Amino acid sequence: MDKSRQNNTQFAQISDVGCVRELNEDSLHASEGLWLVADGMGGHACGEVASEMAAQIISRDYFESKNLPAAIQKAHKQIVEAGNRGAGQAGMGTTVVAMACEDEHCEIAWVGDSRAYLWEGNRKKLSQLTEDHSLIVRLVNSGLISREEAKHHPQRHMITQCLGSVEIETVKVDVVEMDWQANQSILLCSDGLSDDVDEATIIEVLSQNIEAKEKLQALVDLAKAAGGKDNISIILVDSPVEEVPGFWDKVKALFAR
Repeated sequence: MDKSRQNNTQFAQISDVGCVRELNEDSLHASEGLWLVADGMGGHACGEVASEMAAQIISRDYFESKNLPAAIQKAHKQIVEAGNRGAGQAGMGTTVVAMACEDEHCEIAWVGDSRAYLWEGNRKKLSQLTEDHSLIVRLVNSGLISREEAKHHPQRHMITQCLGSVEIETVKVDVVEMDWQANQSILLCSDGLSDDVDEATIIEVLSQNIEAKEKLQALVDLAKAAGGKDNISIILVDSPVEEVPGFWDKVKALFAR
């Protein structure tokens, strides 16, 4: 099919404290060209400070440098430095998943277990684009446990790196790139969603003929109904590429009049 690009990318965002935690330690950034979810780690003091710093530093540095992995690396170093000098607390940490887009090209970068999914609305297909930086993924990839065993493993929430970790001088920023196609969306989320709502249920919600903000609220409600053990943050970004009728579609439309 022929394609044309719209000037403005449509997106929606939501963040909820959940049912258990008293404080929302997640931070979001959503603007034309850059979207990110930073999940301040509940087991680390001042997680909300680390996530807010990550969002501010990455968004500022990316628009100056146009280098997303370098912006994330800078956020890591500055969070460590801030904790060491008493701004927040030493050892404060956050995960991050971020997407930067220029025209029809996108780059997704992440550290930790916040995720990015590709949603293909015309095919009703959801694909996880990121791989968690976690102990459980290492165990599964090495063949030591099965994916089914991983779902209930007692260490399934243990991540192997985060921004602000004083044990890691340079974090490993993983990156995937893609070009937008029509009928696609990218869903960025903290593990407050992915831990409590399975992919089949996410597909059901995204398939509904409702506004994007209503879909995100429905996903938050489902995560809270499942216990809402963590903060829940989601951004949904729609493709700026619009599908237009090809030749035979135009012929069919002509004879359908």
